[in-house]
Amino acid sequence: MNGFIKAGRADIHMAECSECGKQSMSFTCKYCGDKFCSEHRLPEKHGCSKMDEKIEEQKEETDSWFQKEEVKKPAPSQKPNYRKRTWKNELKRIFSTNYTFTIIAFTSLMYLIQTALVGTSASNFFYDLLVLKPALADILSQPWTLITVMFLHGGMFHLFANMVTFYFFGTPLEKLIGGKDLVKFYIGSGIAASLGFVVVRNILLALHGKALQCIVPGACGSLSILGPAVGASGAVIATFAAVSMIYPDSEVLLYFVFPMKIKTALYAFGGMEVILIVLKLIGYQVPVFGNFASSAHLAGLLIGVWYGRKLRDRIGTQNTVELM
Repeated sequence: MNGFIKAGRADIHMAECSECGKQSMSFTCKYCGDKFCSEHRLPEKHGCSKMDEKIEEQKEETDSWFQKEEVKKPAPSQKPNYRKRTWKNELKRIFSTNYTFTIIAFTSLMYLIQTALVGTSASNFFYDLLVLKPALADILSQPWTLITVMFLHGGMFHLFANMVTFYFFGTPLEKLIGGKDLVKFYIGSGIAASLGFVVVRNILLALHGKALQCIVPGACGSLSILGPAVGASGAVIATFAAVSMIYPDSEVLLYFVFPMKIKTALYAFGGMEVILIVLKLIGYQVPVFGNFASSAHLAGLLIGVWYGRKLRDRIGTQNTVELM
């Protein structure tokens, strides 16, 4: 046989055995490097003098490898996160991942502050600083009230109705566009609603002076055309309108009472607000509903419809979603 054959870890060819001198197919010892026949090929059969030394060297190399820093310590990116779960961490997680809830919480906090200040010397200052007054001079001197009005409310029911409605419609919208875009939309539509309120109130002032007549004499109370406004209704209605464009077949309760498809509720609500504005433009208001800031509501609704249609063109109408 010419050449050699590799068998396992031994090189095989014809040579003289270093132990017995026999000429045969030989094997090379991996420790001492000498040639041996098949009978003496194992280290213990030829009393290999290098075996113990080589084994010790291999052991030292193995031990030194495990002593290395990168072997003893896992990479930082592989460390599991065992951060302790506390109520502070949970609140931080909720507020940073659920912007709908964050808006509701902040608005509720502002209402608590507003309520706590009632009867104190700071109440008038707080109210005058943040409430929306439609007179052009007030808007020019306090333009921030176009936004701050969204975080004040006229009572617990006003706050409850707005925030519950926003929760049901803000949640699916946030899932579609993301939390940060929801905040931008909410603030933007709120500003648009405030501007709509200011514009219409100044038109009414030019047409009818500082007051309107009640369509049912004595039933409306007093309503000054330049009276201040509070509430987030414009932004909330914009959110409702945007969702109605994307989930038109979902079921809702209009005013928490009347069950209908959301697109029907949108038309019914919008139609009612148009009627209220037309009545005011001709000089009349109606009991109860006449105190609504219909111009702000309608402005918010139009912004929501416009934004919802843009979303619908991009993602199409969606399956029904469980709303209020």
